[in-house]
Amino acid sequence: MQPPRPGGPVTPHLMRAVPAALRESCERDVVPLRRAFCVGMAGSGMKGIAEFLRARGWAVSGSDRSPTPALVEQFRQLGITLHAGHSADHLPAALDVLVYSPAVKPDNPERLSARSRGVAECSYPEALGQVMGERDGFSVTGTHGKSTTTALLGHLLQFSGQDPSILCGAEMIGPGRNGVAGSGLRVVVESCEYRGHFLSLSPRVIGLLGIEPDHFDCFPTIADAVATYRAFISQLPADGVLVRNADCEWSRQAADRTRARQIAVSVVDAAADLFADQIRTSPQGLTLRVHDRLESGPARTLQTPLWGNHHAINLLTAVAMAREAGCSWDKIAQGLTTFPGIRRRFEIRRESAGVTWIDDYAHHPSAVRTLIDAARDRYPGQRIWCIFQPHQVSRTRILANDFARALSAADEVSLLPVFGAREADSVAACELSAGIAAAVNSAGIPATYLTSLDLLPDVVETRTLPGDVVLMVGAGDIDRVEHGLTGRLLRHHAS
Repeated sequence: MQPPRPGGPVTPHLMRAVPAALRESCERDVVPLRRAFCVGMAGSGMKGIAEFLRARGWAVSGSDRSPTPALVEQFRQLGITLHAGHSADHLPAALDVLVYSPAVKPDNPERLSARSRGVAECSYPEALGQVMGERDGFSVTGTHGKSTTTALLGHLLQFSGQDPSILCGAEMIGPGRNGVAGSGLRVVVESCEYRGHFLSLSPRVIGLLGIEPDHFDCFPTIADAVATYRAFISQLPADGVLVRNADCEWSRQAADRTRARQIAVSVVDAAADLFADQIRTSPQGLTLRVHDRLESGPARTLQTPLWGNHHAINLLTAVAMAREAGCSWDKIAQGLTTFPGIRRRFEIRRESAGVTWIDDYAHHPSAVRTLIDAARDRYPGQRIWCIFQPHQVSRTRILANDFARALSAADEVSLLPVFGAREADSVAACELSAGIAAAVNSAGIPATYLTSLDLLPDVVETRTLPGDVVLMVGAGDIDRVEHGLTGRLLRHHAS
């Protein structure tokens, strides 16, 4: 199957019914009333599209398999109805377009009903391409750091007086949404590499944070991943810009055929266009000194509340892209200090009964290890208990040894069954997590395997001690249980 054309329609039906409406929504504050139904609307990307369209005046409703009550209420407050489960009865009588998550199969009852009625269908990546349209598109991509960098770049543009649209793969704490519909000409989009989804986009500026082996169901080798990134980067126009991580060899390879101007950012190579040194994390967050080789002047010290030295590349990439958008150094420096962050990225959810609860989306071994190290730096001398729900069977199987090594940096570990997402294999989901727990135990770190998420409250209530730092980690549904856990813990320690 050929990848969709960047930013353009992929079917005649879509060409007739969808692109003009979506592009119009990006370009105008007020548009004629249109109606969209979003299938898989609880997903982070789909949530952003729904919020964006609603802010542009669309009537929006949607569905998901098992949305949380909190998310249903969050959508309700925006005037969006989120149905639990999938049924043709959910579709409104009047409907212009059905937008679906790529994880939703063609035989989904809502998709079947839409097609039988002649309603245009549009996948999430195609919808992003239409939203970007002819706008000044800024794409953030890479294995790690996409959501943080997308939100940070959007924040810097807003702080500088611009009003960009932002589509982020996580909830931005400032606006409380994944999708923001700005009145300005720029669109900042988190751009996912999975199955080449970003090939639907036509940005002018791309920020490439780095490439690691991941998504093994579509990238069996790192060469496959690099080739897909290369295809995306090659779509940049001749007057486009690529900001890339000069410390990543695979990123360099992916950029070897682009006509666009390149800006290299680094924390290692002092000859890079933007180079950071004196990197340190304190209670106030990340501080570093930036040397800009593209213009004369002294080095600049920048500070942001982001926690962890690993954010240096994210910060440099966002800064370089903000400079390309015309932001001044003064506005960038001021804006960095006010960045509120995003949900589920070293998010300190609460400190109760002497226990600190941190929620994080990490689902790759390098991200898990970085998270544990960051927690150790912030809470020296305290016990770090990592409760990890692996994500995707294929990733967990191939990286099992790497996960065991990463988790062994904690003081105690609990493994939950793999959250299958697109891959349904309950036997493997259990066996893989149990095997990782055994490997962590063999390394001398206490580790347990919990057969169900439902067991977690009892385990935490009996084993958590004041002073503990509990990391709730994973890209699945582990975050559903956090509020109940802390409530029980408060009652337990009060008794």
